[in-house]
Amino acid sequence: MGCGWLGKVLAQSLIAKGHHVRGSVTTEAHLEVLRNMGIEPFLIKLDNEAITGNLNDFLEGVDTLVIAFPPGRRKNPDANYASRIKILVDILAKHPSCKLLLLSSIGVFGATQGVVYEKSTPTPDGLSGQQLLEAEEFIQAAENHATIVRLGGLVGGNRHPAKQLAGRTNIPAPQAPTNLVHQQDVVRFLMAIIEEGHWGKTLHCVSPVHHQRADFYTEASKHLSLQLPSFAKTASKRNKKVMDSLSAALFDFSYRLADCGVEGS
Repeated sequence: MGCGWLGKVLAQSLIAKGHHVRGSVTTEAHLEVLRNMGIEPFLIKLDNEAITGNLNDFLEGVDTLVIAFPPGRRKNPDANYASRIKILVDILAKHPSCKLLLLSSIGVFGATQGVVYEKSTPTPDGLSGQQLLEAEEFIQAAENHATIVRLGGLVGGNRHPAKQLAGRTNIPAPQAPTNLVHQQDVVRFLMAIIEEGHWGKTLHCVSPVHHQRADFYTEASKHLSLQLPSFAKTASKRNKKVMDSLSAALFDFSYRLADCGVEGS
């Protein structure tokens, strides 16, 4: 549910392994895109009060539902991610055999929480983080078997956060650690959960390599031929470093693109 930048790549990997995949999008223009990729497409929209679209057919007979739609507050400040997850969980009560994989975010942790692990108690900074945490609690309370994966900042293909910082000045927290993860590693991580059946977990999918922000984004901008960013000289309390302490033991996972560089680098 939410077959976008990450969902489509995950769907392709699942199809390559012989799985039948349904995908939801919110605009009719994207239905044909999914169909051409071999994904059975559905037009489904979630808002704070209801879900529109043929959700019953979308969920009928589904073994695993990957919940991959973004919180959406950047485009719509009134969007309530937790409310949307709650509506979905209530409907899923009619599909008790459907397992749930929620793609959450390390945004549940505050920027000054320091080193955090899967069992660390999140203290979100703002409304977005609070909604993420509340959504996780709804998933954990569902009767369905479920796993939550908190993703780091996503990198891969043409997507790189350095593009948002290019040419900017006085960027705060130059020494704060990066908490990124490459799209290819995320897909491998999620595939292992789905195919090996690691349910009832809360996991972190974040590269073990944490660069200082100023160093990483300066070098990335050079590599991408972007205008260099400049960072503030003042100290910052931002020190969040999110650790994945479980996946290596749980399913022998290792990050192949731990430096979170750019495709072809």
